[in-house]
Amino acid sequence: MEIDTGASVSIMSEDTYKEYKSKFRIEPTSAKLRTYMGEQIPVIGRAIVNVNYKKESAKLPLLIVKRKGPNLLGRDWLNKLQLDWKDIFSVVGSDNQSSDLNVILEANKEVFKDELGTVKGMKAKIYVDERVPYRNISRLALCPYALKDKVEMELERLEKEGQIQQVEFSDWAAPIVPVVKENGSIRICGDYKVTVNAVSKLDNYPIPKTEDLYATLGGGQKYTKLDLNQAYQQIELDEDSKRYVTINTHKGLFRYNRLPYGVASSPGIFQRTLENVVQGIANVLVRVDDILITGKTREEHLNTLSEVLSRFKRIGIRLKKQKCVFMAEEVVYLGFKINKNGIYPVESKVEAIDKAPSPTNVTQLKAYLGMLNYYNRFLANLSHLLKPLHVLLQKDTKWSWEKEQEKSVHRVKTAVEIRISTCTFRSEKEINISM
Repeated sequence: MEIDTGASVSIMSEDTYKEYKSKFRIEPTSAKLRTYMGEQIPVIGRAIVNVNYKKESAKLPLLIVKRKGPNLLGRDWLNKLQLDWKDIFSVVGSDNQSSDLNVILEANKEVFKDELGTVKGMKAKIYVDERVPYRNISRLALCPYALKDKVEMELERLEKEGQIQQVEFSDWAAPIVPVVKENGSIRICGDYKVTVNAVSKLDNYPIPKTEDLYATLGGGQKYTKLDLNQAYQQIELDEDSKRYVTINTHKGLFRYNRLPYGVASSPGIFQRTLENVVQGIANVLVRVDDILITGKTREEHLNTLSEVLSRFKRIGIRLKKQKCVFMAEEVVYLGFKINKNGIYPVESKVEAIDKAPSPTNVTQLKAYLGMLNYYNRFLANLSHLLKPLHVLLQKDTKWSWEKEQEKSVHRVKTAVEIRISTCTFRSEKEINISM
């Protein structure tokens, strides 16, 4: 049986029960079970079984369920048996510091299979108000010649994996935007702002603010970062929604079977899904497809990691192991460097600010201010320093870059060089408020 501290009861699949049918009998029960995604699990009945652990012996309840999957040892058994976690995650001296982590990764190796995951028990739905006037078909956008072969290869891969399927006709079609990734491969995004996004009912599930997430990091000693394999595409679309996300390419029309990038509701749908999966687990940060795990102790960290991976395995989520980081002293998360001492700007970002040339027009100024805004928490009195620059953005103000603006940029760069750090919030520490 697999241990699941998130499960309130212990369960056995119908297939396993049939193997031990002569050992115990099933009684009727009114118990109702649901998955993390809200899907109901059919309960066949309840059995009372004899359980022996070390010197302990007890008669414990076991629910028999009509579904395939692992048999789970839940909190009801854990409380009775008083299971010692050290028996599972033992650390004997420094030579075995990584062995406990390897045990967890091996137990959940299915999560790291090189394949597209499929979240079980749900299909995403895109709600569209077709009574509103809309432009449902957009002309084919020309594909840059240099990217044409890569786009065709990506379309072939997506079709082979079942993420898309070619269709002869569609009453909805969006042009594509090929995005070149760091490794040189292509991500195909539909430009849905010109079609379905204009008339869809937005999923307003809240995406956590970066500063709110960082406030929960207090006391963390090490950090694990999990990378999802083709994050959104691990969620299937319901049949009615597929027609809204058809893309128009030089190879013809293709309809998505999975939740695609570019749809306005995709981030909210995905955030809700992941939060439901990890609900009730402490020390886990989720912001769409960026997942961070920490803990005040090694044991706490490992217990959390084990439970998250266990849930991912049961729900069908897949991770890219080569891009995951486990038990690191320091990680970069959501654009910031994090360690047990605090949160810091990423050096490459700081260097970009240091070396940025002075803006020569309004467009460049807006881009420059946007770059600074992301790191304003590290720069004291930033709004005061930037006041001469904001003046140039006022309505009816003629562009004129003077010494005052140049001094403002110089002061900002000097402040950046100080590289002020910010400590993570610690709820157990005393807070002093100055009036």
